[in-house]
Amino acid sequence: MTLHEMAREYRSNTALLELRLRQLQVAQRRARQKEVKYRLKQRIGCLRVLINESRKTAFVLEHYYQKGGMQNEDKRAV
Repeated sequence: MTLHEMAREYRSNTALLELRLRQLQVAQRRARQKEVKYRLKQRIGCLRVLINESRKTAFVLEHYYQKGGMQNEDKRAV
């Protein structure tokens, strides 16, 4: 598997995580109990971290061989 193929996999997995994030946001808006809302908020926070890390990893994989080496690591991954 090449780095570009791996990046593509990360991008597709990111899309799945984003879908789940939207589902949890809808569930949070509809929830009536404070405890349920709180737990959904925690899960949403964890998903946001995973999404950001996945985007960053995909970006680094896509630009791994570009001139400048690790300079791209601090750039936005979106």
